[in-house]
Amino acid sequence: MKTFLTLALAAALCAPVSAQKMGMSNNNAPTVKQTVTAGDATMSLDYISITWASGKTMTAIMDKEKGANTRSRVNSSASKAPLATFKTSVDVMCGNLHLAAGEYKIYYTIDDDLNWSINFMMGDKTQTMKLDLADSEHESKRLMMCMYAGEEAGAGVYVAFGNKSGMIDFKPHMADKK
Repeated sequence: MKTFLTLALAAALCAPVSAQKMGMSNNNAPTVKQTVTAGDATMSLDYISITWASGKTMTAIMDKEKGANTRSRVNSSASKAPLATFKTSVDVMCGNLHLAAGEYKIYYTIDDDLNWSINFMMGDKTQTMKLDLADSEHESKRLMMCMYAGEEAGAGVYVAFGNKSGMIDFKPHMADKK
């Protein structure tokens, strides 16, 4: 029995950690699926509404002086355990990023100045954009990503976690006409 427990503990310690989905609080985290169709454009967003340990991990992440280890752990595992999938039937612009039609895995990273970035990964290529987040009056214990119809066959996503929130716009990319 001792040998079995030792082997089980060793296996658990060697298993890859999914930082953005880890912890007992996320074993049954809700999944959310949303789609916007406008004209010929269809965009969908599926995500896992994690808790970051009911806000405890978020508090640790946002502690500029003491949170470096937590940020490092979350950032290093984020691309291995993306929280969302974004699909678009048309090329779109998201901030200064050109996202070709297709399916992207989404994950978040946080730098040492507590700036958040959203990462769009397709295959082995990742595009990163800083999130413009502001303090929010409402605290979100779970990750919230609410998709809505945008302008000109586009879409937007309201993102909130902890006491931060912001908007992301996806606009159809119009090729330069000569």
